[in-house]
Amino acid sequence: MAVKAVTLGKIVKAVGLKGEVKLLPGPDFWSGALNADELDLVSENISRRPVHVNGYRTKGKTFILRLSGIETIDEAEAVVGCRLIVSLENLDESARPQMLMPFQVMGFDVRLADGSFLGKVVDMLLGPTQNCFIVEKGEDRFLVPDVPTVVRRIEPEEKAIEIDPPEGLLNLRW
Repeated sequence: MAVKAVTLGKIVKAVGLKGEVKLLPGPDFWSGALNADELDLVSENISRRPVHVNGYRTKGKTFILRLSGIETIDEAEAVVGCRLIVSLENLDESARPQMLMPFQVMGFDVRLADGSFLGKVVDMLLGPTQNCFIVEKGEDRFLVPDVPTVVRRIEPEEKAIEIDPPEGLLNLRW
């Protein structure tokens, strides 16, 4: 089943008096999504509120956002705890992520170069220099670095990843 919407992060704080909010990015965040025509704020009780990002700036590893319809500190405080969601259905191609994000590879089959099935991607670790797929088969979990020497092909249409791991990599369990 294709992913239709992605959580970009969580609103963690109201900032200033003019309704800005602080977004703590999640693992599927990419800054291009902030340019989407419409995003949704989703509260814990699953109520949705459409918003548009009118402007943003970075602050450390967070983003300070000015959202449509949020003009005061009281309105900003009311959305603290909400998740910021982007719909992928109407997202312009230029706003899509340029690198693989966890939501794009969850559930992909991982196969060795000889075609044998290794497992399915169940998660992805995002590192400062490289990402790693967490691949699960039964009780076993493998950590597969997403580097060109290991990952030979990623076929989104087939929902498959082909790897050629160096000797000993698959002996390590996660």
